[in-house]
Amino acid sequence: MDFRSLLADIPSGIGRDLLISEVIKSDAHFPALLQLALHEKDPLSWRACWLLDGADEKKPGIAKKYIPRIVESLSELESKGALRSLLRLLSRYDIPEDEQGLLIDLCFSYLVSELYPVAVKAHAMQIIYQHVLIYPELKGELITVIEDQEENNSVGFKSRGRNLIKQMEKL
Repeated sequence: MDFRSLLADIPSGIGRDLLISEVIKSDAHFPALLQLALHEKDPLSWRACWLLDGADEKKPGIAKKYIPRIVESLSELESKGALRSLLRLLSRYDIPEDEQGLLIDLCFSYLVSELYPVAVKAHAMQIIYQHVLIYPELKGELITVIEDQEENNSVGFKSRGRNLIKQMEKL
């Protein structure tokens, strides 16, 4: 399947759903789309990630064997849209131990940077929170970063941050 041509234009909702259905039908489609996602420029990169995330949402676990590759590629991504979709996808997974440190570091860097949109920061917060459940020593650092960043971010960031802080206070 030639995803490059199919993603040249933004697919409609129905078109996106049809493409997602095709991705989950064949084991060869996910890695082909991931290749585009990680190595192309926008708009192909973010559109491919959008489909990857949708495919994983529709068929949970389809991305599992690619998690290390995705995590290791995050720091090289130029597309904020691709990053948003891949972080959303990663937030549904238990991350392999070998990749956790890198992912947590990257997520903290996204949170404190003014370069990233709120959606990226929200998914980064969620991923770090999930690791707080494994590594409680991260709790204080995450709370501090959220509180420090509240003034510099949107209402959505503040709301998500406050909800996560409330959840962490119960731990």
